Amino acid sequence: MRPLYGSHLSISGGVHLAIEDAVRLKMDAVQVFTKNQRQWSSQALQSEQVALWHAAVRATQWVDPRQRIVSHNSYLVNLASPDDEQRSKSIALQRDELERCETLDIAWCVMHPGAHLGSPRRPSSPNILRGSPNADELAGLKRIASALDAIHADTLGVKVITCLETTTGSGTNLGYDFSHLAIIRDLVGDPQRVGICLDTCHIVAAGYDMSTSALAKGVLDEFDLVCGLKNLRVVHINDSVGALGSRRDRHAHIGQGCCGDACFHAILNRSELRATPMILETPKEDPQNGRDWDLVNIDTLESIRLHDLSTTARRGFAMQSLVTIIVVGFVVYALLNSFGCRASRSVRPSSIQSQSSATLQQPTSAEKIKLASAENLRQQGNNESALAIFQEVLAQNPLLPEAYIGIGDVRFAQGRYGDAEPNYRRAARLDPADFQAQYGHGRTLQMLGRLAEAIGAYQRAIVANPKSAEANLNMATAYLSLGDARVAAQFAERAIALEPRNGAAHVNLGVAYERLGRPGEAIQQYQAAAELMPPTTQLMINMVNAYVADGRYPEAVNTAVALTKLSSVPETFERLGWAEFRAGNYDSSSIAYRQAVVLDPRYWPAWNGIGVNALNRWLLSEKRDSQAGDEARRAFRSSMQSNPNQPKVLKLYTTYGL
Repeated sequence: MRPLYGSHLSISGGVHLAIEDAVRLKMDAVQVFTKNQRQWSSQALQSEQVALWHAAVRATQWVDPRQRIVSHNSYLVNLASPDDEQRSKSIALQRDELERCETLDIAWCVMHPGAHLGSPRRPSSPNILRGSPNADELAGLKRIASALDAIHADTLGVKVITCLETTTGSGTNLGYDFSHLAIIRDLVGDPQRVGICLDTCHIVAAGYDMSTSALAKGVLDEFDLVCGLKNLRVVHINDSVGALGSRRDRHAHIGQGCCGDACFHAILNRSELRATPMILETPKEDPQNGRDWDLVNIDTLESIRLHDLSTTARRGFAMQSLVTIIVVGFVVYALLNSFGCRASRSVRPSSIQSQSSATLQQPTSAEKIKLASAENLRQQGNNESALAIFQEVLAQNPLLPEAYIGIGDVRFAQGRYGDAEPNYRRAARLDPADFQAQYGHGRTLQMLGRLAEAIGAYQRAIVANPKSAEANLNMATAYLSLGDARVAAQFAERAIALEPRNGAAHVNLGVAYERLGRPGEAIQQYQAAAELMPPTTQLMINMVNAYVADGRYPEAVNTAVALTKLSSVPETFERLGWAEFRAGNYDSSSIAYRQAVVLDPRYWPAWNGIGVNALNRWLLSEKRDSQAGDEARRAFRSSMQSNPNQPKVLKLYTTYGL
């Protein structure tokens, strides 16, 4: 079955002309702007325009055309913005877009998640920018969800699905990590009104490696685990000028970029995506040898899609063997779902349902020996040998939760959370009262960014073992990630009651208190953590922030000085500059900010600090200190070059005429 190939086509001269162009090019789908994407205001759709559009759609003779037509919203929309006025304008603009789509009977509206405009997260390695969201990212994700809730409340009855698009992660843009999109859907009150658009250029530039068949399949499997392929409504199928992890958002013609054939082959042959529009957003250039570039790119995609299939078809004997393996796999899966739960290795609370002991099995003596041997190897760090034994045990007895937990522990230790999750899940289904299964499942879901599911797993773990400080601590972390400091504080307090010398629990409680506006109590918890664990950069940053919030500026400065000695990086000198500024030590503040940009000339928060200090000097001199004015102008310009998405800095320019 040929995929639903389409392209983003121009509406110049009338929105209906994009449909007519798609038919002329013999496409199966199309994406359009319903208005000028770079203007805040636009004229309402006229009845004649709407009539021409619907006539053009009927003329396509597409089966279910509503599922083949995609809108892309305005580039101006930023629902993640911390600026209330900017976010309100964005909400109004996105609401208008959904209403226009409803009038035109368009099912999918693609939207960039937005930029949080705070502190960007640094890549954990040269080719990847993923991991737990930082505070500014989480705040931005919450603002997006809240804005979508407001839009949904204003558009009751509208059937259009907003499709959050994956991004490259440039600047402070959200959406470069699959977990960002999952968190937004978890937070939205009506997640059925939110889907996802995957852009191949963007995910490769963000660090998702799809250069081989195995890697490409792994990325799609990871997406399925984190976001669900059932929620993937649109694919932007573009090649990438930027290399893996470059965070460069520039599209290339198919086969002329860095995505690789394996990327496109995996997507085009994924069974769950057979009815998903595959939209080209490649450059619109002069025809190649008289052929439209969209048609050239579609032909290239078809060649990639069919090439491996024809190669595989010649491997008759190998395919027969593969079919046999798959059939056996389904038999094992059926057995897993038809047999009862195994006996727990701990006492079950009566609130957890399980089968009677008559139907439960204990590991045999031989299985116990193998499981103990594998666990010993795992604890010694010999993960591959441990994994082989756990898999050997499962091959003989596919109903042992202990073996699935062991595999999950190995994969978790290797950082392969997508592989760990289904093993913990199977163990938890086999034995719902097993603490290790539920706790391991919760940790893995948390690492995958599936916070609501992680909280459910931790709740079941706490029922299995109410005295687990670790489960209560991780529950607090999950609620902090979701922005619910009140509930997080309750679980952090419980973790400390169970394990008073748990430094991480004191840190979590400090963060919760700080967010609840109780900085004095937060400081007490941070000080307790500092006595129980080696000082970390994040702990000391938290202490600086809390001291400032509590008005204890000298202590904030002293802590920030110690912080720069612990870790001489731009972020720590920026915090020192900030603390000195709040203490009124403007010269010392400027010195610290300048040290930050010496370490990283593109670290824009420090440039802003330099600019604010210089601006203050200029204003205090009644604008006579031209040197200070020039310094402010240069600093803010350097900041904007590194991060253009800063409306507050732009406002300073216009307000003070810099």
